[in-house]
Amino acid sequence: MCPKRSSGIGITVLLLITVSVCLLSCGDIDQEETEESLRFIEFVLFPTAPYVDKSYVEQVSEEELAFNEIDFEAETAAIREVYKAFISAYTAEDMGDLLGTLDIRDSIEYGTTTGIVYGWQNVKIYIQANWERSDCRADSNWEPSNFYIRPANVSASWTEGSVTGPMFFYIPGTNTCYADLGRFYFTKRSGKWRIHQINGSKYFADAKYRAP
Repeated sequence: MCPKRSSGIGITVLLLITVSVCLLSCGDIDQEETEESLRFIEFVLFPTAPYVDKSYVEQVSEEELAFNEIDFEAETAAIREVYKAFISAYTAEDMGDLLGTLDIRDSIEYGTTTGIVYGWQNVKIYIQANWERSDCRADSNWEPSNFYIRPANVSASWTEGSVTGPMFFYIPGTNTCYADLGRFYFTKRSGKWRIHQINGSKYFADAKYRAP
């Protein structure tokens, strides 16, 4: 059995090499077609080699990946609930409930009227200071909008979301706050959506990831 199998493999290799030589020697064949054929032959000969580019076997755009892998209706509903819980906790000045809506790993960012506050401890101190200066109240009609969701491994190893929604901002040197649109960056790690940044650096609004 083994000799016959080896013989068959040897014949296949010789045929593939012959085809390769013919492809390289034929001047009337398009270079792109030649490269495609050679890559296919490489894949057949060494299908498990880590250095072989197998992207030509199945090419899926990021846009198709997003729409194939993401249930936009379910994900936007989940993000909406987290946003509402965040606004409610902020209005109630409840740090425990607020923390439950946040992803404080890595470098959480909170954009203010004077700059960006980095890191959870700094963000926590900033929020507490604002609570001491003024009582902000949310409108019951506040809703997030403009949902963008992209699948894991496009730019991070977790599913990401970006939305805009009303947020509290403080006027420097005063004890008052006002509402304006904020840009929220969400992460979905361990199966749960959390807010990782507000007016931070990771917010994205690529049209190919926009929820329908």
